[in-house]
Amino acid sequence: MAQKNVRVRKVPVALVTGTTKAGVWLGSIRLSGFSILIMSLTLLGVLVLAPQLKILIEQRQVIADLQAEADLRQTQITDLEKQRARWDDPAYVRAQARDRLYYVMPGEISYLVINDATIDDLKREKATASLQDTSTDWVSGLLKSFLIAGLGTPTPEQVQPTP
Repeated sequence: MAQKNVRVRKVPVALVTGTTKAGVWLGSIRLSGFSILIMSLTLLGVLVLAPQLKILIEQRQVIADLQAEADLRQTQITDLEKQRARWDDPAYVRAQARDRLYYVMPGEISYLVINDATIDDLKREKATASLQDTSTDWVSGLLKSFLIAGLGTPTPEQVQPTP
């Protein structure tokens, strides 16, 4: 008889006898067909329901975002309604006309400040400004230009632009 080369798997003695904690635990596990069936059905249920749960969570997030946006729009509507109610008040309309359009009541005098620079700015500006005398008289130059333009009789060649 020929001997076959058979490998025998050796299991540590401690696991076989159940003297270690792992050996005791492994020895206490009893798997029946029913428990394997329940575990496989549970795993199948998780695999089937996981995508549906993901979709549900995403839809809940979208609903929460839309609800937050609706709340924001509602607060904006409330603010605009309050503003519209203010415009129904004649005193508010009068105040806005004074501020925005510079209207005044009859008998009042309105002063409009063009340069709103502070006094310090004006002092610095005055200190840096210097007066210069020019040798030309702008009044006589203006008068000469006015008289030449109004009283002159230009020829048609002077009126037509030269190409």
